[in-house]
Amino acid sequence: MGQGTVTVLPQIAAEALGVTAQEVETGPIDTDLVPNSGPTVASRTTMVVGGLLMEAAGKLRAQAEARTGRPFAQSWREDLAAHGPTRVDVHFGGFPGIEWDQAHYRGDAYPAYGWAAAVAFVAVDTDTGQVAVRKMVVVDEAGRLINPALAAGQVEGGTLQAVGYATIEEMQLVEGRYRNDRLATYLIPTALDAPLIETHFLEFPFPDVPHGAKGIGELPMDAGAPAIIDAIHDATGAWITELPATPARVLTALRAIEERAAGKVAP
Repeated sequence: MGQGTVTVLPQIAAEALGVTAQEVETGPIDTDLVPNSGPTVASRTTMVVGGLLMEAAGKLRAQAEARTGRPFAQSWREDLAAHGPTRVDVHFGGFPGIEWDQAHYRGDAYPAYGWAAAVAFVAVDTDTGQVAVRKMVVVDEAGRLINPALAAGQVEGGTLQAVGYATIEEMQLVEGRYRNDRLATYLIPTALDAPLIETHFLEFPFPDVPHGAKGIGELPMDAGAPAIIDAIHDATGAWITELPATPARVLTALRAIEERAAGKVAP
């Protein structure tokens, strides 16, 4: 569904089993076959499910090697032929020192957070108020990266979403109805709007999961828009206090600066 799950989770299992990712078969993604485990949000997929998968794969490997007396990578086919499939169940019981009341949604929901920083380079047309984002430099820390290429793709895609959030995407309501309820009227960034995105990562593995990974999906959206608004202020001296920074809002902010300079309004 976009997170790279069908690539990352087999990688995690393969590492724990000592085999290649190509030897790991992923079951069909079908809600009719699996119990409801809640939504794929925040850090649940790579961090939580990935950690459980690594734990389960480690137990599977230990059982098979105990039966065969040989490394799993060399003996799993023999073990499968002799004993059939081995099922391993693991259960997520929370993180050490974290208390969460699922019934009342109180407590500490997450044991660790990813971190992000972003710098935006923008051009502002002071005659029209048009903002063009020329370049974004982003640095993210999400524990250990399971697949750096997919992580970079997530950051680049999320950063482009942040560009839209900061500059053009606006849901307009009139008497409770959307005025722009389709992509013909609700603008999103295209390839022509995409700035150069320079992505960097810092890796500090999280010790309370066996693979060290943390969530990364939300980070680009969190830092990108504030960086763009800061860049507009740096370029023009105007603060935009409501997103997106449309030409009308930029021009209004610029006129307010001019009026204050002329002494027409109180600072």
